[in-house]
Amino acid sequence: MNTWLIILLNSIIIFFLTLVLTRFMKKKNLSRSTPFDFISYVVIALIVTLISLGIITNIYFGLTALAVWALMPIILDYASMKSNWIYNILNGKERVLIKNGKVMEENLAKERMTGQEFIQELRCQKAFNLADVEFGIMETTGDINISLKADKKPVTSYDLGKKLHRRLNHRQLS
Repeated sequence: MNTWLIILLNSIIIFFLTLVLTRFMKKKNLSRSTPFDFISYVVIALIVTLISLGIITNIYFGLTALAVWALMPIILDYASMKSNWIYNILNGKERVLIKNGKVMEENLAKERMTGQEFIQELRCQKAFNLADVEFGIMETTGDINISLKADKKPVTSYDLGKKLHRRLNHRQLS
């Protein structure tokens, strides 16, 4: 059989097999994937490429490697649901960067983040003044979430409704 025909058939078979395997893997946005997930995707893509091009000559060895790399993330996901220790190893832990309005400099250093980078991230969260932030945390995905101090939080429609209701009650109009 021609080499190009073998590559074509291998590619079609591996394509559908990979499609099935990835459906069983975690449904997660790539930007939210852990480093382990990313490495698994890259290795699976590499194995698929090597099988498709016939570089892995024994198809059974290639399929075995593909199965291992597709099943290990699934197995570890189930294990991490059962064990906080495994979850923390695979996903990491969130870290408090601002507590009670005070920057936790040692935690910034642990995250290998400079003060300049941190201020830039705060601006992305619409916090332009560090003194306005009550609490800040770096999530395991690398995102930073903040909570503004009570007097710096934006006014909500609920707040406006309470004030309007109080005024109407005060004037005995409601």
